[in-house]
Amino acid sequence: MENYPAPAVEQLVPRKKTWLKPVIRLGILGVIVLAGILVANPFTASSTEVGSCLKGDVDNADSVKNAECGTPEANFKVVGKQGGKSEIGLQLSGGSECDEYPTADLYYFQGKKTAIDGTLLCLENLKNPGARLPAIGDCLPGDVFAAKKLEKVDCAGAHFKVLAIERQSALALESSACASVPSTDMKLTWQSGAGGLIPRERVLCLDELK
Repeated sequence: MENYPAPAVEQLVPRKKTWLKPVIRLGILGVIVLAGILVANPFTASSTEVGSCLKGDVDNADSVKNAECGTPEANFKVVGKQGGKSEIGLQLSGGSECDEYPTADLYYFQGKKTAIDGTLLCLENLKNPGARLPAIGDCLPGDVFAAKKLEKVDCAGAHFKVLAIERQSALALESSACASVPSTDMKLTWQSGAGGLIPRERVLCLDELK
């Protein structure tokens, strides 16, 4: 009886999917890079909410970061937020979009210069707020012209009461300013804008109480 060699059996060895390793490594690397970016620059104006606080210098965008309100490092508080803004538009308006927020001292913009999808944050300066514009109904002391800062006082001992506030320049003091408020006894120009603050000029229509 002849011996025939046993048929060769090809052993199927599973091939290693070597392409998985580079993909996995790239994926891990991408996550690390993204996490590094978020840690290094966690602040974005679009994700910042009204009432939150910031630290840094608004003239140096890279220095602006989130901060916990009430801490010594908190320099600004977000009192207003508006989307759909452009840098050119803000330069032309002088930041007047923040006028509706009484405590807004300066603004921070994040977005492209010509695009209209940027975000505007109206900020209250927690360290150096500067002079505050009085509100209608506030009362002022008698020596308002000598005062560098209009300080509100109790109306019982005040000399003037603010009847109205108009957006007119000082040139309007002798013309149409306060014409719509017949009971106005005196007009006073209020200005702000020094030290990087939002430039504003208003005419206060005052009632003389004494």
